Amino acid sequence: MEEEKKSTYTPSVKKAILKHRASHLEEYNELCRNYYHKKKNDPEWLEKWREKCRKANERYREKKREGQEPKKRGRPRKDLGETEN
Repeated sequence: MEEEKKSTYTPSVKKAILKHRASHLEEYNELCRNYYHKKKNDPEWLEKWREKCRKANERYREKKREGQEPKKRGRPRKDLGETEN
């Protein structure tokens, strides 16, 4: 019989964490900046990060288009088949 591990991340703990972050904003921001600065030197982590961003950007573009086809980009091409000399 295995016991299920109970999560210690309860609503009261979450509230305390957010309160601490809000009261120590500069310290928390510095910690995050240092973390990402170190992680971006790891090529494996960086590739996962970029892939995650690509997917998020694609979902955003898809949401913005509301299911419509993407707009054509660039100048329209001339149809050479219709011109007769």
